[in-house]
Amino acid sequence: MKNSKSGVRRAASAVMAFVLLAGLLTACGGSKSASGEGLSEYVYVPSYTSIPEEVTDITYPYLSGDTIYFSANMPVHADGTVATQEEVDAMNGGAAAYKESASSTTISGVEAGGGVTVTTEGSSAAVPDTGSASDITYKNFLYAINKDGTNYHKLADYAPREAATDDYTYVNFNQLIVDKQGNLWVAESVQKTVFDLPEGFNSETDDPWQYYVTDETQSFIRKLSDTGAELASVDLSQFVDAPAETEEKYGNSFYINGMTADAAGNIYISDGNNTVYVLGPDATFLFKLTLEDWMSSLIPLRDGTVGVTTNAKEASVDGSYSMVLKTIDVKTKTWGKDYTVPNDVWNTSDGGDKYDFCYTDSSSLFGYDLATSAKERILTWLNCDVDGDNVRFSTVLDDGNVFAISQDYSDSGNASFEILTLVKTPRSEVKEKTTLTLATMWMDYNLKKELLKFNKSNPDYRIEITDYSEYNTDDDYTAGITKLNTEIISGNIPDLIDISNLPYKQYAAKGLLEDLYPYIDSDTELSRDDLMPGIIKAVETDGKLYQLISGFSVMSIIGAPSVVGTESGWTMDEMQSIIKEHPEADYPFGMYMTRDNILQYLCMLNMDKYMNWQTGECSFNSDEFKKLLTFANSFPKEVEEQEDGEYIDPSTMVQDGRQLFDIFSSGDFQTYQYYKAMFGGSVTFKGFPSDTGSGNVAQINGGLAMTTSCKSKDAAWQFLRVLLSEDYQENLSWGYPISQKAFDAKLAEAMKQEYTTDENGNQVPVSNGGMSMGDGLTVDFYAITQEEADQIIELINSVDRTAVYDQSLLDIITEESAYYFSGEKTVDQVADIIQSRMSIYINEQR
Repeated sequence: MKNSKSGVRRAASAVMAFVLLAGLLTACGGSKSASGEGLSEYVYVPSYTSIPEEVTDITYPYLSGDTIYFSANMPVHADGTVATQEEVDAMNGGAAAYKESASSTTISGVEAGGGVTVTTEGSSAAVPDTGSASDITYKNFLYAINKDGTNYHKLADYAPREAATDDYTYVNFNQLIVDKQGNLWVAESVQKTVFDLPEGFNSETDDPWQYYVTDETQSFIRKLSDTGAELASVDLSQFVDAPAETEEKYGNSFYINGMTADAAGNIYISDGNNTVYVLGPDATFLFKLTLEDWMSSLIPLRDGTVGVTTNAKEASVDGSYSMVLKTIDVKTKTWGKDYTVPNDVWNTSDGGDKYDFCYTDSSSLFGYDLATSAKERILTWLNCDVDGDNVRFSTVLDDGNVFAISQDYSDSGNASFEILTLVKTPRSEVKEKTTLTLATMWMDYNLKKELLKFNKSNPDYRIEITDYSEYNTDDDYTAGITKLNTEIISGNIPDLIDISNLPYKQYAAKGLLEDLYPYIDSDTELSRDDLMPGIIKAVETDGKLYQLISGFSVMSIIGAPSVVGTESGWTMDEMQSIIKEHPEADYPFGMYMTRDNILQYLCMLNMDKYMNWQTGECSFNSDEFKKLLTFANSFPKEVEEQEDGEYIDPSTMVQDGRQLFDIFSSGDFQTYQYYKAMFGGSVTFKGFPSDTGSGNVAQINGGLAMTTSCKSKDAAWQFLRVLLSEDYQENLSWGYPISQKAFDAKLAEAMKQEYTTDENGNQVPVSNGGMSMGDGLTVDFYAITQEEADQIIELINSVDRTAVYDQSLLDIITEESAYYFSGEKTVDQVADIIQSRMSIYINEQR
């Protein structure tokens, strides 16, 4: 058996190199616009330090000086040595299988000492021993490691609080912080499930949960030395004032949601609801403060005090909420000054000497100044070759550098960790690369990984993103698109655009986008013949390909063949005729479809029929569009609440004859099976009403466009072509692949049926998932049949257009149609007004 201490010595003696990636120097957070104009004087250069492979868990990391402290659930043997990952994997579903669920699920009905003890983030409960390495348990420890990766060690004097010997008590490790004086503070809770067991209760045959009484929780705050030795401890549960009826049912339950310290060493704890508890440096209870509103985060501030964020209701007619930071005055034991802060202030950290505090999201790190109410984007993670989704902890140091810990998962599911230091460096000292800009409203996970690969491997070029969704507000979710369009009009044109949910045809009509067919034709490894022919044709505009897509889904109106027939395609008149033939169907599209919903659906999926960006022509005053408005007006203004408030499953509505159709949207081979069952065993894809074509529509997944002003089109293509690569197409996280080869492979996989052997030796098919909506129909998915495959392929091949999402166009239609819906204007009047406004808008934007 390997000794864990020797493993630590080997890890420390290796002295993990603090590798500065000089060839990968990046300029992040300085771009003022999509064009890259107005770059800042400084950039952030990343350096990476690996953490020993034996560290498979880091929870509550905290940086104090040059030392990182963290807690970790580690697999250990009975003799205290750390188990290897191979030993854990060999348990074949033993303790490792419980690691994720143990922290949220109370495991019961197990004899004390009769199985493996599993601990997740400090919680422990007895679980059955199903693995061969039955002595392996998960136990919480405290560790420390220097910022440069050296001196990794366990805090030898720390002893985690142990659970009682009964089956129904477990411990949670809740928080870890370090105060300015170098003391560690940990929060732990002990939860015990109480039963009133009758005399003669037999734990082997009887169910104790029949005699459940309550859950009792004690919450301990412990002050520790830098070696983990306990210096002080307090049970915070005794200071909870629970109402008598609550205490009788739940006990003095206390959930520790957050913990931080001020400059004087006072400790602040939030209870996950609306109360802050304050302890002195010696762990004595000082006072507590309560809010009427829900409390969010505890934030240590630059001046050494502490504040809390809360959603405070504004004194406004609409009753909207805004985020407020309330400071805490220790001297008066009351709330101090209030500050209004951005609503996205959630994941906060220390702001160093420059900012009152910092906060981060998966895109960027921001610094905030309370006095000026100003936020500053310090950096964009992706532009620093860092996947922001993997950042588990970040803070700004006093020298202006940014420190972070990143977590990543291998294909096997095992976690690995990395220490990042982003060094603030004068731009003049950074190796110059040609920088291409990419404008996006949100970046797909797979695309983000490819962007990181490109930037790390390309010696001459790099791509930086501007995420315009950051400009959206609670009042205007289109502010980001508006800003991007404004910059494009003013000449600040990005090199690349992620056109997902953007009006790319408008950009193409302006001559801003590059035709990508010549790049595919000249590529030695790609060909148009490699792509799904019908879909790529639907994506074209006048025979040109202005966007490169990785995948797609298909939308259609569906119904039972006995109701809608077996052929695809229908007109608005034909659809309404079917509705009239079934007066019992009081909600033909389901009871949750309103007139605004159906109007937006029909417009978004038929917009190309009524307008042409290339010519500027519109036909919103046509008879067909008027029929669309008339049809939408037959739907309810809003969802009608049921008397009992119960949700009615669509399958129930169909079975009762109250619903005739549904809107199908899928990019997989299994969802189809649910809708088949919903409509009685077979379904017809009728499509959206149209005088021409099938009416089946493609939704595009992850489209990218190259602008005609791109400063290096060859470099841009080297990145764009990744979307069509075999590896990328085979690993799409959503949608059907655009590659014919990848599509065929996924289809073949969906047609393979796996089997298991039952107790009688019979081969039984294995379900690969299922689907349900509410309490209605539940369908298990199995391998699709050849008949099902043929119908899905026929659906995809019938697609002749793509969904057009353009919020500006939809807003015009919604605003004007409201006058028709309210009876203030006729359908003819409204159609004429929409025609006029649309014509003016489109030709102004061309």
